[in-house]
Amino acid sequence: MSSSSIWVMQATSEAQYAAALGDHAPDLEKVRDGLWSLGMPMPIVQPHFTLSYLVRDDDGGIHLVDPGWDSDENWQRLVDALEEVGSATEQVRSVVVTHLHPDHLGMAERVREKTGARVALHRVEQEGIHELRQGESPESASARFTQWGAPLDVHGELVEAANRRNAWKPFTADLLLDDGDVLDIPGWELEVLHTPGHTTGHLALVDASKKLLLTGDLLLPSQFPGIGLGGTSITNPIDDYLASIHRIAEFGNYEVLPGHGYRFTGLSERCAVTAAHHDQRTGEVRTALTARPESTVWEIAAGLTWTAGWENLRGLELLSALAQTATHLDRVVAG
Repeated sequence: MSSSSIWVMQATSEAQYAAALGDHAPDLEKVRDGLWSLGMPMPIVQPHFTLSYLVRDDDGGIHLVDPGWDSDENWQRLVDALEEVGSATEQVRSVVVTHLHPDHLGMAERVREKTGARVALHRVEQEGIHELRQGESPESASARFTQWGAPLDVHGELVEAANRRNAWKPFTADLLLDDGDVLDIPGWELEVLHTPGHTTGHLALVDASKKLLLTGDLLLPSQFPGIGLGGTSITNPIDDYLASIHRIAEFGNYEVLPGHGYRFTGLSERCAVTAAHHDQRTGEVRTALTARPESTVWEIAAGLTWTAGWENLRGLELLSALAQTATHLDRVVAG
């Protein structure tokens, strides 16, 4: 990316910015005519809410993007939001989900049951759901952790975390999307971009006429999303992710509507910072491996800097850190 393409990053929603720094989910907020954002709380400390989007078409129908974590509270938040924009559950026509994680896909089934709306996913993400449903045996997981060099006294904790991560509810979408598809939303030109990396079938949505980019968890304003967290990729998930980041960087002057945090401008700058973070992490792994070629994944991970501190990582966070390190190590070895 050339320096001329970099736009200074800036929050475009004071309410969402304040909520991201605080402990609450932002209320319904108008983004454009016929487009609103809504914070959906989730039972995770950080981030503590997802951002769902409500789109009204030219015929009065409502289309949801990432309905959020499934809970009675969130269902009521959605019902109240629909009423606030002069609509109702009967007007919900479709749901588009950027990826399979329960803070994005979670309430899709409830919305479908109560409204009859069609739910759409990327074709590859549907395959990922079926794959994760099959799970992994404790023996296979333990063998992987042994290969990583994880001490035996944490194997039980890691196996439990792996089982929790793979405890996906069965879900089959009504519509499978492909790269380049345009959503059937009259009055809008939302095009599907296949943006793998965070998960194999992650998608983003772009409307060139309105200069809007909905990124799901591909790009966030204040966090670096995890990589390789859903479905098996035949290529390195970090390389997939960086290719996706490079692809969306061309929309440098668009407003970004992410899955967490707050709306912002300065897409190119954020893409550059995010890509540099992952390249730096790969460099750290390369340095560690050069200094001690026999190092295990566990030993390398223990020497890296983690936001929560290596000694504080437990369960899913520890499993994610090890998996991320293994992915970076594979990238180094592949050259």
